[in-house]
Amino acid sequence: MTKEIEKDIEAIIEYCHQFTEYMLNNGKEYYPFGAQIKKDGELVAIAFDDEETEFPESQKLINGMTTEFEKLFANGQIKAYGLAYDVRVPINDSGEKSDAICIDITHKDSNKIPRYYFTYCWNTNEELIFGESFGMKK
Repeated sequence: MTKEIEKDIEAIIEYCHQFTEYMLNNGKEYYPFGAQIKKDGELVAIAFDDEETEFPESQKLINGMTTEFEKLFANGQIKAYGLAYDVRVPINDSGEKSDAICIDITHKDSNKIPRYYFTYCWNTNEELIFGESFGMKK
């Protein structure tokens, strides 16, 4: 991977992780959201507004943002985008699961970017604790 691709990936991960941490610490939840990297390198945060309901389904938001990002991507208006959403992932061989932030990144110059996962939980004092992070092939 080139330095430019790595820089774009790091920018998306940093933004998404920080925003998610903020949302979890202030409300213990968040709706899926995204970030895009414009051709000039500017990172822009994106949220998808569902006019039908105040409490939209996460998958509907993910699908809507993906459609919009793909249009911008196809038109050459952006060079990368990332979606951040909450998932449950296995954390051991016995099948225990943890909450995790999933950051799924697409870049025009690489199809080898994994999905990134950042596990988290709440301690007895209701403080947010991040655990293991890892990437998995798409």
